[in-house]
Amino acid sequence: MAPSRVLVIHSSRFGLSTQIAQTISEQIQAAGVETDVVALTASTAPDPSRHRAMVLVMSVRYGHFDKNAARFVHTYRAWLDSVPTLLVTVSLTARTEEKRDPAKHVYTRKFLEKTDWMPGQTEVVAGTLDYPSYSFLDRKAIQLIMHITHGPTDPTLTIEYTDWDRVREVGREFAATLAR
Repeated sequence: MAPSRVLVIHSSRFGLSTQIAQTISEQIQAAGVETDVVALTASTAPDPSRHRAMVLVMSVRYGHFDKNAARFVHTYRAWLDSVPTLLVTVSLTARTEEKRDPAKHVYTRKFLEKTDWMPGQTEVVAGTLDYPSYSFLDRKAIQLIMHITHGPTDPTLTIEYTDWDRVREVGREFAATLAR
């Protein structure tokens, strides 16, 4: 029996990447394809007899992705190159349209260069600024980054920059590639 499911992997620091992965998964399921949604860990692995495609949703924190992401890509590179793939980067710096261009998003570019991987589709999604939920050190670090990038620094703010319509559209677009 041919593999029929999509492996949807998420790496999240504050939960938004998990929500984005679930939203993309729902769009794929609406197109009639089953999914397995799992958190990225050191032991995350595809099952080629079960999975015919892969979505990786991962957040950037202080310019870095979960170290398990590069390990996953290096370990399963042959499989990734043989199936449809979608990489979704979640980044607070992507709050402007220009920064949502995968070709211009510095962290996405660095990850792809480091892993020498070329996913079938790449998307950059803006994250959520949630100062009240951050630890003191996270709040101060993010305020510094926001100051440097001319973003909001009020420690009482919560601003969701995520374009959920675009997230759903990305899910539908990826599902359409599976029908081809």
